Amino acid sequence: MYQALYRKYRPKNFDDVVGQEVIIKTLTNAIKNDKVSHAYLFTGPRGTGKTSIAKIYAKILNCENLKDLIPCEKCISCTQINNNQNIDVIEIDAASNNGVDEIREIRNKIGLVPSNSKYKIYIIDEVHMLTNQAFNALLKTLEEPPSHIIFIFATTEPHKIPRTILSRCQKFDFKKISNQHIVDRLKHIAEIENIKITEEALNEIAVLADGGLRDSIGMLDQAVSYSNDEITLKDIHDINGTLDKEEIRQFLQDIFTKNMVSLLEKIEVWEEQGKNIVKITQELIDEFKNILLYKNVPEFFSTDKEYYEQVKDTVNNTQIYRYIQALSELIGNMKNSSNNKILLEIEIIKMMDEEEILPPKEEKTSVKQVTEESEPIFRKEQIDEKQTKIETEEKKEKPKKTTSKQNVDTNSFLSKEAQEQLNELKKIRINNSLISVSQKNRNQFKEKMEELKELLMDPDYSKIISLLFDGDLKAISDKNIIFAYQTPLLAEAFNLELVALEKIFEEKFHEKYALIAVDLEEWNQIKTEYNKKKNSYQYLEETVSLNDIFAKKEQSLNNSIDDLFDNFVEYEEK
Repeated sequence: MYQALYRKYRPKNFDDVVGQEVIIKTLTNAIKNDKVSHAYLFTGPRGTGKTSIAKIYAKILNCENLKDLIPCEKCISCTQINNNQNIDVIEIDAASNNGVDEIREIRNKIGLVPSNSKYKIYIIDEVHMLTNQAFNALLKTLEEPPSHIIFIFATTEPHKIPRTILSRCQKFDFKKISNQHIVDRLKHIAEIENIKITEEALNEIAVLADGGLRDSIGMLDQAVSYSNDEITLKDIHDINGTLDKEEIRQFLQDIFTKNMVSLLEKIEVWEEQGKNIVKITQELIDEFKNILLYKNVPEFFSTDKEYYEQVKDTVNNTQIYRYIQALSELIGNMKNSSNNKILLEIEIIKMMDEEEILPPKEEKTSVKQVTEESEPIFRKEQIDEKQTKIETEEKKEKPKKTTSKQNVDTNSFLSKEAQEQLNELKKIRINNSLISVSQKNRNQFKEKMEELKELLMDPDYSKIISLLFDGDLKAISDKNIIFAYQTPLLAEAFNLELVALEKIFEEKFHEKYALIAVDLEEWNQIKTEYNKKKNSYQYLEETVSLNDIFAKKEQSLNNSIDDLFDNFVEYEEK
């Protein structure tokens, strides 16, 4: 039976381990100086050698013919450990054996002396998956174990382990393997296995592996199966669903030139080719990051200088920050989505829209600039006078801050009476939304709302649906729903579109829903009061209709958001 390369070339002694020199040195010195601890915690990213080093350490400690800290691989202990048959070296997967009963069984057996070894060693992988009760059952044993017992814990998420456990272990942080170490190891394997592979392909595997040596060897194994002859860079992109640099840079150029048709066509082609949209999004972030670095620290780069020199003035730092932030949030959303293509298309459209509505950043004029641009010489009194004048003008022009306790000024849309009616309706709908809330209903309706995303591509609905998905559904009770937004301004924008939104919900779901939006500060206050059960939530009839409130608010579905922002956004005439 064929043996996977990552298993075949798994390290058998410390000399085979790549990229963890500090950890190896510490463990070997502990053995030489007879200072072996009773408990170790190995933490770090996947594929960096945690379990492999644990098994090698166990072999060294129990080897019968150890020489220069290299296990003999021939004695009973070494042979059984290599074949996973040693009853004194027990490997446990905490992901599937995470209960208190399994830990109690370990505790009951630790008093037994090893059968044919010096130490009885427990290697518990993914230890963060143990339950709190299991950790508590382990605690006393970990504090005062018999002299022949050693625990080695491995995890990728050390922050989930109780402090009481952490304080009783020697902690080793495994780092990501460097790209050069990965390339060197892959070359070594390729030579032994007679695998033909280009230097570019090796470097790309190292980048895609993201510091995980096991992942890189797995990719090499997959590439061998895919390629009929020499493994090329294109083969690596094909099997991983990624793009080469030229394709990524063409996509960025379309973003800079706002060529929406070309952008959407490229995404469509990637979908048809089976490309990995998540990995492509990460590649876009990496390329934006490189442009940002070159703009600010050009001497950091030794390659691709010609390209970055060409594009550095195409986009400013603020735009790059926004692009990176938007795409980073997008990757998080993609983890819970079944259609990443649509999410990327929507995000690209939003990025282009934001570019249009954001006003240009105005630079403040300093006193020094005023003096340099005006008269050649100024007395101190004149400078102070000009400074006072500038500060006074800035105070006049500076907009007042809006907090969640204040309503955003919507007088341009609603009369004072209508605004008061909307506030009263808001209280009623918040109350009705909290009568019988449940997490299950909320999650089910959020999934149902995914159907509305198809309207984002419709110019008649795109802006208002985009506004809807900028918020988060927080509570639903029967047909009453609360949405929460980061800022009071966005919450007010939602509430000004209640008539249109409820019509969309009714047409799409064939049910009438009562919607309302709050900002996050309001929501946190609502949640606190609900949890403390300060209020008694009983159904209240709505005393005023939305149509009456918005009777004088004459605006179309398509221009609603523009109207809201028109007071403080200046559009550049083209």
